[in-house]
Amino acid sequence: MTRQSSARSEPTGAPVPEVGSAAWWQTRYAAQARRRARPEGLTLDAIMDASLSIADDEGLDALTMRAVAERMKVRHTSLYRHVPSREALLVELVDHMLGEISLPGSGADWRTGTEAGAHEYRRVLLAHRALVPLLTRGQLLGPNALRAREQGLRLLTEAGWPPEGAVRIYLTVTHYVVGAVVLDTGGAARTARQRAAMTDLFASLQAGRHPLVTAHSALLGGPDGDAEFDFGLRCLLDGIAGTWEGH
Repeated sequence: MTRQSSARSEPTGAPVPEVGSAAWWQTRYAAQARRRARPEGLTLDAIMDASLSIADDEGLDALTMRAVAERMKVRHTSLYRHVPSREALLVELVDHMLGEISLPGSGADWRTGTEAGAHEYRRVLLAHRALVPLLTRGQLLGPNALRAREQGLRLLTEAGWPPEGAVRIYLTVTHYVVGAVVLDTGGAARTARQRAAMTDLFASLQAGRHPLVTAHSALLGGPDGDAEFDFGLRCLLDGIAGTWEGH
């Protein structure tokens, strides 16, 4: 899923779409539509299940085509009919992970459904932390990503939001979830012990130099990631609801 500076070219000069780009997915969808199923053969879902298991257990560095083949007890060359490269495998794997998201059904009011969808999206991402860095390396345009996008927009448009408003709301909430999870799983993530140490640090500072940080040391080191996410999401949806009332 690594970005490339520009599209590569085949010897004939025909451009090869960047893996994970919209053009790549369009080509991928067309190829999959033409492919005939082989009941006795490998499936993309089985390959993705094995890949996800390796990523969860051992991390992305351990996820290679050979490792997947060994996990599945097949020849690694047999994987290439479904995924032409490790880069393509990572793109497909992110979308496979998104298939675990349980989407809110039709009939839920837009706020309840959007809030539930955001929590579910975060739950799945936190369950597969090794894949989180991949979210910012490419566009989420696979079938499961499109399924979530379709349902999120349906929820909003059926509630009466105009198309532009529905798209902006969906993207804003989705980006909030991704940003929060990236922080929760990256270098900024803090365990309970780390938060306690941070509180001690703040409390030990010279009050004259950082009076508010020192005075509010317990509060600054107190909220956990779940509490911070819930508060931020409520504020975001409150603001969105306010724009609705303004119309």
